[in-house]
Amino acid sequence: MVVALAVLGYFIFGGNEPFPMTSDPWPAEVKQEAVIAAASDWLLRCAKSTSATPANCPQSIADTSDVSEVRWAFYGNPLEAPVIQYTEVESRFDMLGTVIVTADYTASKEARRVVTPAKYWAKVKWADGKLDVQEIKEHSAIGDPEVSKEDPKVAWEPAAEKLSEAFTRCVRSAKSAMPAGCPEWSPPSGAEKIKWAVTGDPLLTARATFDPQFGIYRVKGTYQLSVRYTWLGTARTDNRNPIYEALIAPTATGPVVLQIKDTTTV
Repeated sequence: MVVALAVLGYFIFGGNEPFPMTSDPWPAEVKQEAVIAAASDWLLRCAKSTSATPANCPQSIADTSDVSEVRWAFYGNPLEAPVIQYTEVESRFDMLGTVIVTADYTASKEARRVVTPAKYWAKVKWADGKLDVQEIKEHSAIGDPEVSKEDPKVAWEPAAEKLSEAFTRCVRSAKSAMPAGCPEWSPPSGAEKIKWAVTGDPLLTARATFDPQFGIYRVKGTYQLSVRYTWLGTARTDNRNPIYEALIAPTATGPVVLQIKDTTTV
């Protein structure tokens, strides 16, 4: 029934082709670790690309005008808990996983960062006793099987320290706006003599929850921001008290803050 609904949704609503819901018996020579290793090698190639839209890779930058200095990174342990199916008639393994993609780049002479949670579909051909990755593409369709990753139980203290450092960087490096990866609010266009300050503790009531689909922590909290500036010759102060969400990725070298964004505009 799920397969039928997925296929029906594909034809009625369009969008991506449905991921295979069943698997044929695997070739005896192939182990799951080998399929994952083949996909891993290809993802490493994708991460090394400096293109805004690398071919046969799951990532792309929507804003391609005057884009340069592109740097990609993948977080959320993209090789954990994938769903792998084999289609004998096509001699192909299909691997569904999830990844957090970060893109750091320059556009219109400004540094930018885009953080994207995504599903990917790796198509891996089995021929002549070898596994060959045909492509890894971003994917989302009705009826996709679930990917669920295990909480690594990262202690709050090191994550909180990194988050505090990220807030400090956001304020100290702010000019007409905060730097890439920080909340996007800014004073009115034309504002001068801008001084930024966080006036409250952004960690005071913050809480972290693990996202099992993408293998990261989502931290929800509140920060208080005071911005003084001159606009049209008049001194002004904006005091803000927004709720934020921070994305923190566990890595082998410790937690990494990927992004802080406002979820309210107070």
